Amino acid sequence: MNEFFDTSVRTSDVAETQAWLQAQYGQVDVQADRGTFAEHAVGDTAFSMRRLIWQCRAEVVLEADRFYFATSTPGYAWTIGSETGEYSVEPGLVQPGHELIGRPDDTDLRLIAFDTGWLTDTARAIYGDDELAVRFAGTAPVSRRLRDHWLATVRWSLTQVPLLNEPLVRAHVRRTLATATLEAFPLVGDPRERRASAIEQASIYTSAASWIDDHASLPVTIDDVARAVGTSVAGLRRAFVANAQLSATPEDYLSAARLSAAHTDLVDADPTRVSVGEIAARWGFTDAAAFVDAYHRAYRADPRRTLER
Repeated sequence: MNEFFDTSVRTSDVAETQAWLQAQYGQVDVQADRGTFAEHAVGDTAFSMRRLIWQCRAEVVLEADRFYFATSTPGYAWTIGSETGEYSVEPGLVQPGHELIGRPDDTDLRLIAFDTGWLTDTARAIYGDDELAVRFAGTAPVSRRLRDHWLATVRWSLTQVPLLNEPLVRAHVRRTLATATLEAFPLVGDPRERRASAIEQASIYTSAASWIDDHASLPVTIDDVARAVGTSVAGLRRAFVANAQLSATPEDYLSAARLSAAHTDLVDADPTRVSVGEIAARWGFTDAAAFVDAYHRAYRADPRRTLER
């Protein structure tokens, strides 16, 4: 489980700023005489979205232990090795093992951070490559179009912050940000081959989801789904891991499709002529108690109340 956190600080004390940043980022050295610093961080162990407000001039040394992707208002110059830049001019990244020297000067910095292992697993699922090691060939986006797409995705993600305590919302935002980031920044390797793999898996997922929706009322299995869309069961599972936002397996998607159909029947049915158990059985839920639990998780209501409205 990824444990959710929502933390913030605001201080005018340099020592307190230093202590906070070290607790959040590891080895950080802040050199500033005075000023105000604030940060709001929200996320979980896999990713976080962070806003750092520097109402001062400072120098920060960060030894990255995860992937950081940044954009800012004017006033955040940076150096990584022999490369330099300004985050308001071009979004940039810091990779694990790299050292960033940042020089914030009355600026508002937005950071998207990903755990290395989680981003690697996600990239392997998206591109269908179990050996993929996530490393980037540069610090900036590969094109203006993908830069703008990434910035738009970040802006959209920020509108979801009030809802991130909900696990399904957080999973969707996390996955959407990761996909936009992996596409926007230059992964080491052959992008044409990765893109072809991603397109193929997206096609398998779309076809499989459509087939399941059309056949959910029948006693079909995941083997049937794989045969229908021309792939193996393993290939079908990879496609769902890579593309499904809420149902990470084809079994979960089939169950959700049947639960949705049962919900429609409950809404439309005459409670004097049919029971919850009969509708559940019609859609393959032979355990009435398990159906009630699944329905309540999905719709926050008891199926009997839905039927009797």
